[in-house]
Amino acid sequence: MTVKDEVDNLADCLMDIVDLFAQVVIIDTGSTDGTRELLRDRLGIEPLFMPLDPNDCCALSSPRNLGFERLATPWLMTLDADERLDRAELEAVIALDDSDLPAGIIFAWDTEFGPDRIVEDYKLILFRQHHRHRGLVHDTAQPSLRETGESACWSSLLRIRHYPSLPGIRQKDDWYAWRLDCARRREPDWLRYHWFSGYMAYRLGRIAEAEALMRTVHEGRPALFPTESLNASMILASIHAARGQRAETQAVVENARQYHRQVADDFEMRVNFRLKPWLESAADNAARGSLDAITPYLFPY
Repeated sequence: MTVKDEVDNLADCLMDIVDLFAQVVIIDTGSTDGTRELLRDRLGIEPLFMPLDPNDCCALSSPRNLGFERLATPWLMTLDADERLDRAELEAVIALDDSDLPAGIIFAWDTEFGPDRIVEDYKLILFRQHHRHRGLVHDTAQPSLRETGESACWSSLLRIRHYPSLPGIRQKDDWYAWRLDCARRREPDWLRYHWFSGYMAYRLGRIAEAEALMRTVHEGRPALFPTESLNASMILASIHAARGQRAETQAVVENARQYHRQVADDFEMRVNFRLKPWLESAADNAARGSLDAITPYLFPY
């Protein structure tokens, strides 16, 4: 785990499950709220300290990978302080025969923005020891798996419950916007940053900015990020549809459907339960001229 000022979260996150892990490494990036003391006094964990580097876009992958290097276990799990795992579900995952497993496991990831607003998604949080996180922002192990030709599978045994801090969401947006701008300058070919920047712009109503970023990812079709590429196609098609641009909408959707068929065997595409139904529905609505029905589904960020 990487943490900063998580004194209100850590006990609920770890207290019920911490004994199930062979090793726990937590890197604190600069807490001032008693996080380090809580880890020592209540959980018996001595955190490492590694401040985030502004010259590295305050990348969390650097401290996270430092933590992975300290682990000698055959599997690695990464967890955020605002996430919760059920003990019995985690025990079921631990009991799996890992000789039958690929290099990673993807689980359901439910983000609660309120009692009546839960966004369903998925997340790769468990993978074999030789993999590391990649990316300056929204780092993940998925590029590592793709680069080695390995894969991840879906498991219904465990569901990650995510409870983001809603009062601090505007401040978090500003923070991520700065980091994403930094990352796009540092690694302009890592088009995953463009997807996240574009979706943030779309969510905040900056449509022209969103369109430009989404078009870059849609047209670029980055091999390491097929899902983000198709997500960008969805937003781009929705922008055209909102303007009443039927031909442009159909062109984007048809291009995306063709690309989806090309990458259908990718491990993430096999577990993505939302993309293909959305593309089929969008194609049908565009053909019938029902452009107002073409809207993107929500993402948990």
